[in-house]
Amino acid sequence: MAFRPGGTGTRFHLPDSRARTVPCPDGGPRRIKPRLLWAACLLLAGCGARIMLPGELETAMAQTPFGPQRLDSAWISVPQTEMVLERSVGPYAEQRLLLVNTTSVRGDNVVYLRAHGGDLAFNGRFQPVKLIGDLGVDIHPFTAVDDLNIQSEEDDLGILNWAEWTNNAGLTCILALRRLDSASRVLPANRTIMDMVVRNCVRGTAQQALTPARPTQAGFAARVKRPGGAPEMLSPLAGPLP
Repeated sequence: MAFRPGGTGTRFHLPDSRARTVPCPDGGPRRIKPRLLWAACLLLAGCGARIMLPGELETAMAQTPFGPQRLDSAWISVPQTEMVLERSVGPYAEQRLLLVNTTSVRGDNVVYLRAHGGDLAFNGRFQPVKLIGDLGVDIHPFTAVDDLNIQSEEDDLGILNWAEWTNNAGLTCILALRRLDSASRVLPANRTIMDMVVRNCVRGTAQQALTPARPTQAGFAARVKRPGGAPEMLSPLAGPLP
């Protein structure tokens, strides 16, 4: 299996032998190697931003629930969206878009979005296997990600990777993976990278199932209004529709 890592954010994986500049307001820039960057930013009193240790981040993510948001707050524009859930933990802001599922396949049709990276140096490479594990994505009917037959194509947003499954009777599921960056579209505030995982099952073709990951929908934020002009609400607490 080979992933083609779309987006400029994948190019900032520097070897340990290369030094980087760490700006600190109390004495000008300091030169430091990437392997020392983590410890340096924790120890230097002049560095203002606090970095979560890996254990802290895992604990915070396990304890922070997703909350319901309005339809028009979705970071991508997918008309089949039924609910938007969102949370912010440490360096990450995440959304889950629950899509209409008219099939009998177990699990949700869903788009997972993780936005991060005020500084490209901390974004790292696009690692779909780790991302799926971190997000707790149910990829049924697909098996382990390492065993998937991945296809790739390039479009206006960069590289789109996907696998497909079919029952050979008109039912098709896709698992799509891609990285978006601020050069390809507007991202949530103070973010430079947005990783996407889509599991979508439809009665139709793989190309139809891939629509939520295409530039026509993944390239734009949602703009959903009711006829009267008010935003359509997704929260079950939003009250009855008129």
